[in-house]
Amino acid sequence: MAFLFAGQGSQYAGMGRDIYDKYPFVRELYDEAESILGYNLREICFGESELLNQTRYTQPAVMVTSYALYRAFVVETGVKPVALAGFSLGEYTALCAAGVMAFADCVRIVSFRAAEMDKATKSNPGGMAAIIAYPREKLEQLCEEIGEVSVANYNCPGQLVASGRTEAIDALCARALADGARRAIPLNVSGAFHSPLMAEASFALFKRLESFAFQKPVADVIMNCTAAPLEIDSLRELMARQIVDPVYFEDSIRRMITDYGVDGFVEFGPGKVLRGFVNRIDPAREVVSIDKLTDLESLIGGKK
Repeated sequence: MAFLFAGQGSQYAGMGRDIYDKYPFVRELYDEAESILGYNLREICFGESELLNQTRYTQPAVMVTSYALYRAFVVETGVKPVALAGFSLGEYTALCAAGVMAFADCVRIVSFRAAEMDKATKSNPGGMAAIIAYPREKLEQLCEEIGEVSVANYNCPGQLVASGRTEAIDALCARALADGARRAIPLNVSGAFHSPLMAEASFALFKRLESFAFQKPVADVIMNCTAAPLEIDSLRELMARQIVDPVYFEDSIRRMITDYGVDGFVEFGPGKVLRGFVNRIDPAREVVSIDKLTDLESLIGGKK
């Protein structure tokens, strides 16, 4: 069994409310996070706040929600993973769950990362686009030819995401469609995430991480930008790289199946995006998504 953690973009109003109401230790997590963040995280997550879709608030909100769902699952089932991974932001939740960093430090780091990425989107604006049913090698070649655009996410077979300058994204979409891509869809995002346009945030995070101490993971964390298990001495470098490098999600899933014998996954966090990706990567693998209290209760009931 491997654990997966949701990334930015999966958030929705009301996420985490039911699990917050049920478990006292989850309420303590939100109290601790709010004391660090200095704002009402519950109001952002549980209400109809426009802040939920602003990067500097989205990232801490998704991280805390995902970790709370994970903690509830572990308390109820006692299941331990052989490996963990997260999608972009979700990598921090995976690292926290693996014991690499304390929850409080994870909140601090994610909050800093979110603020720096938000600043970078304003100083280096850009965009992203999903390219559907187009070979990865051809997309990489197109990006190289056009310039100022690169592959940001290797999600699953048939779904890639490119990131870069808006004009370059437009040119890439047009050329990919002309060359046989089924669809090229500009995404409603605030910036060119996982591209060199985020370099300012990457440098700032690398420096900020100097003040934190990290522990070896209790189970391997498969890292986004290498699709390989974390070597703890490389953590600062990998966290900084992750902001500007692609997320090799498909490769990471295949690594867990091949090298760790994983036959099932549990996804924690709002939405069920990662389950969809895994189903496309290897339909034979079982994936359970823990998005709400009812998901957890159904799972517990099925195991009795």
